[in-house]
Amino acid sequence: MSERAAGLLDLFSFVDNVTLGVAKYLEHLPTVQAVTVMEKEPVDASALASWEQRHNCCLPDDAKSFYSATDGLQLKWNVKTKDESMPGGALEINSLAKLRRITPKQNCLHSELPTLVDLESDSDADDKECDGGIPSKPKFKNKCKAFLLDPCQGSGKVCLVYPGKVAENAATPSVWFLDRALEWHYLSPDFSSYLRLALVHLGIPHWQYVFTPWGPPPKTKQILSAFVSERLAMDQMAHSTIGGVKLPPV
Repeated sequence: MSERAAGLLDLFSFVDNVTLGVAKYLEHLPTVQAVTVMEKEPVDASALASWEQRHNCCLPDDAKSFYSATDGLQLKWNVKTKDESMPGGALEINSLAKLRRITPKQNCLHSELPTLVDLESDSDADDKECDGGIPSKPKFKNKCKAFLLDPCQGSGKVCLVYPGKVAENAATPSVWFLDRALEWHYLSPDFSSYLRLALVHLGIPHWQYVFTPWGPPPKTKQILSAFVSERLAMDQMAHSTIGGVKLPPV
């Protein structure tokens, strides 16, 4: 076996392991079809170093390990109904090139739409860490840095967020969901915990809204109930509201 073939085999094994057998689980469900996992080439060390130098922050070790094995991840599956096949879930982790910084600037100089900075609260309480170890909400006025992990098919943005007011190279990023109303919602303390959280929710559209005060839309809740009912019950019963932020049970 060639070195490249062996490398690809290792990559396929990694993707299978990182998805925790989710793809195989879905394939055995009678109402699921067209399960696809897109494998990608690994990112080399020089590209990772270039990203860190360009953004003046260090990727956490778990994210580095992920990108060193595969340049992003995409898992999709459909639900088979009586008359048609419709999208059921889409889990995506952006490639390193698409791990771009989110900025609060307006798209147009004359736009009257509010920016993220406009909507940020001036309350000192928002700058403090909440009980239970949840970091304070990201604030661009505090020079936080947010990088796009998943565009969520237009329903919001999952971001890897580095806190402000600390030495940037020493900052530990957490993962947050930025909804369409430009409100931040805490998801997980690190990259690997977020990946597990996304996998157990099978990439079902809008699942991140489970961790908002208003919850997911009815259709999402229906799909979650059909495919991950135990997890949905756990989300609703186990996570608590601490300082106005819902803590996901990872």
